[in-house]
Amino acid sequence: MKKCNSEKYYMSNLFKLLFIALLSVSLPALCQETGKETGKETVFVNVNTEIERWQTSKYLTGSHFVYAVESDNLYKEQRISAWMQESKVGTIRWPGGTAVQYYHWDDLNGIPFKIDSWDPEYNSVAKSPDNFMDVDEYLAYTKKLNIEPMIGLNIRSGKKYGRDQDGLDEAKRLIEHVKSNGYKVKFWYIGNEGYAKGFSAKKYAQYIDMYASVLKSVDPDITIIGDWKFGPIKKQRYKQAINIAKQSQHLDVLEFHEKWGNEWGLETGTSISQWREEFPLYNGRLANYINDFHENMKLINKPEMRLSLNEWGLGNINGASKFDYGLIAADFLIEIFRNKVFQACYWNLNMGSGDSRILNTNKGKLVGLNPSASVFTLFASAMEKELLFIESSKRHVYGFSVKDPITSELQLYLINKSNEAVDVVIGFDDSLQGKKITISKESYVTPGILQKDKKVSYRPKQDKKVSLPAWSMNKLMVSVPSN
Repeated sequence: MKKCNSEKYYMSNLFKLLFIALLSVSLPALCQETGKETGKETVFVNVNTEIERWQTSKYLTGSHFVYAVESDNLYKEQRISAWMQESKVGTIRWPGGTAVQYYHWDDLNGIPFKIDSWDPEYNSVAKSPDNFMDVDEYLAYTKKLNIEPMIGLNIRSGKKYGRDQDGLDEAKRLIEHVKSNGYKVKFWYIGNEGYAKGFSAKKYAQYIDMYASVLKSVDPDITIIGDWKFGPIKKQRYKQAINIAKQSQHLDVLEFHEKWGNEWGLETGTSISQWREEFPLYNGRLANYINDFHENMKLINKPEMRLSLNEWGLGNINGASKFDYGLIAADFLIEIFRNKVFQACYWNLNMGSGDSRILNTNKGKLVGLNPSASVFTLFASAMEKELLFIESSKRHVYGFSVKDPITSELQLYLINKSNEAVDVVIGFDDSLQGKKITISKESYVTPGILQKDKKVSYRPKQDKKVSLPAWSMNKLMVSVPSN
């Protein structure tokens, strides 16, 4: 018999015993060598279909428009809109990240960073409007694709240049403009990474409420979003974030910006070899912070406060290919989907490191979609589903499972973070015992493509064994035929 060191991911102590008790076949009992037929390592994964944790959000494959680099001609490309629909992009953040701290929506200059037209020494020449995406173009594009808009407000300029009232007036004109043109914008984010722009946590909470009050005087039903960070620990960013949530009267969602491979957030590796030694991503610390945030919101009597990861992404990762960037993004998405996250917007669509971007562009023209794009398509069907508990016998094979609330079809997402293919034997609880089951598989594999396998039918007492390729992200669709 082969010894199993069972890895139990993202389960609170309260549920561990309950989960194990409900499993029809315990994991230790299953841990025996059955891979002799294929010569592959055998991994046992159990799925509990009877306890539904919560419904996954429909905003987990969101994206960014950095207004100054989104040209008119680029977004005439049908390949971009087709990808967004296939990936069920639920929201897009505009005018971007740091760009929001310098832009003025009704006087755009097309310069995204560090050039502010409110600066008394400003003397730059604005770019031609066909080189960038203004608010009307943004709203028209999101409406065409049925995507929820998310618009940001510049709070930095008012504070820096002693023009707070002008900043508040600018915000009011913006929401009035949106409303008068027949658009309903639900999500509004206040500034971006204020800790790097001279805002203390206390001051930022005050500015959230200043601007939220103005916005809600026009539309009281909007959702107010702020942002801060989990790390670095030495700067006590997370403690500051909890204080922002506690102090603000209008904040509905607090988002955290984390990029694996960057040094300015939670500590991570910076190379592909270091990523290959993390089981799971961040060695579980990201999940711990997310869970702790929700517990803290209960303690301060704000259990309705939601958490988003609206600028998550990847840094420059030494030794990583475009395929690797896609697989690391998939690893990050596992953490997003199996933890209580309201929104997640990937950085980035069309800016930053070429290998991590969704779009492969050259001089403003679309060359194609990078491998990372396929990962979002793979995960799209897991949104608005009931999250389930799973358990794996090996630390390098992990993921999450969801159930369709209408059809009860199961989806099991598993990464194989190993240089060898493995056989996975899937166990289920009593609800599926004695039933014929079919499983189809779609995998993200090198060189960065989605590979579909034929559907396989399993007899009631037959092992539900599925092979996962080396270094792959896999979606298994599990169903019970009606006849």
